[in-house]
Amino acid sequence: MKRIILFASCAFIALSPIPAQTHPHVFVDAGLHFLFDDKGQLAAVRVIWVYDELYSLLLVEDRGLDQDGDDKLTEAEKQALAGTDVDWDQGFPGDLELSDAAGEPILLASPVKHMADYKDGRIITSHIRPLKNRFRPGANGINAKIFDPTYFVAYDLRLSPKIEGDAGCKVEINRVDIRAAMEKVDKEYFGPGAKEFSADDYPEVGELFADTMVLTCAPSS
Repeated sequence: MKRIILFASCAFIALSPIPAQTHPHVFVDAGLHFLFDDKGQLAAVRVIWVYDELYSLLLVEDRGLDQDGDDKLTEAEKQALAGTDVDWDQGFPGDLELSDAAGEPILLASPVKHMADYKDGRIITSHIRPLKNRFRPGANGINAKIFDPTYFVAYDLRLSPKIEGDAGCKVEINRVDIRAAMEKVDKEYFGPGAKEFSADDYPEVGELFADTMVLTCAPSS
């Protein structure tokens, strides 16, 4: 996968008293909008990420943005920045997982309609992930999670999910128990008898820390 300015991890790793793989180094406030078409089918999702202030500062300085220091980006700077945080290798899921009630994955196309901004010292980006096959979720619903499997990035679902284009649907959030997730990681991967992991085979624990959004819809009229 590819991410913007991974060099930012260096400062965090140097300060971290625990193994780097168990501790996130970038913190993102995340949000998701469910986009419906005029037939009442789920067509796409809009992903919003608000990066933490330190990561944003490193990014702004590294790219030579905000030269006048007014904490704003020019339109040209916004356009140049938009989409750079989703420059992924082919097939990378993009820290977003949608699945049906049975746990089967809902396939998404590559990101489109990128936007970027800089407000209150934080980089804000958004992009849209179209569904490869549109459909209308039913009463059993679908599940959506935003997470980095490696837990290098910690996503916090602070931005309320929204529904655009259909009043007959609702979203509920099942919040994860962070303490329980951390205890599970400590017990299974660092407790007595746990194997030693190299950087190449460290287990992907990020999903353990992910909230779950559940989207349900009434039948179309």
